[in-house]
Amino acid sequence: MRGLHFFQSGQTRAALPVAIPFLLVLCYLVLLFLSLAPQDFLAIIALIIAYLVPPAGKETVIPLGIAVGLPWWLVAFTMAFFDFAGGLFMAWNFTLALQIPVLGGWIERMMRGGREYFDARPWLERLYFVGLLLFVMVPFEGSGGISASIIGRLMGMRKYEVLAFVTTGAFVSCFAIALGADYALGLLMRSPIGVTSIVLLVFIAAGIALVAHYAFRRASKK
Repeated sequence: MRGLHFFQSGQTRAALPVAIPFLLVLCYLVLLFLSLAPQDFLAIIALIIAYLVPPAGKETVIPLGIAVGLPWWLVAFTMAFFDFAGGLFMAWNFTLALQIPVLGGWIERMMRGGREYFDARPWLERLYFVGLLLFVMVPFEGSGGISASIIGRLMGMRKYEVLAFVTTGAFVSCFAIALGADYALGLLMRSPIGVTSIVLLVFIAAGIALVAHYAFRRASKK
């Protein structure tokens, strides 16, 4: 009986790292559901899905959320929170994630491409703390927390170091983008020229991000 008790306790402890990120996300979604109007809740859910599914990034999702009327701080905190949750899952469950069919294949491809990229540019690994922070702050595809956690582990960083840099970069970048977008929208929406300008700026920024992303992917495959 004592052996069974220890076995069950071990199973519980092993399941906690997997369950905690999902429980945190579930609690946050319930909080949003209880505190937001139905249309705002549906809007924030759509933004979360757009953020987690490539190629959207925070540089487009956050201004879009503010443009549809959501509070800038709510959009910023939500995207940063999902970066944190993704980083937490990857930090605690990196080995397990490699065994998940679709996710595991994507991680392996990113690791191979990243390894080849860093082998060709060894000086980048000497700046890995700054590089990882910038990678989270200016992502080109999907959730910066998940991608940056993979890159951090590839560089040999410890899981708590990866999580600290992912969380810091996520909150700094999300709130900086949200503040800038809120100010720009408030300023430019006062005139028709401003509206046209901001639409053009969004398309230009999205185009630059996509070009940079595909250039990085092509360089990683060489």
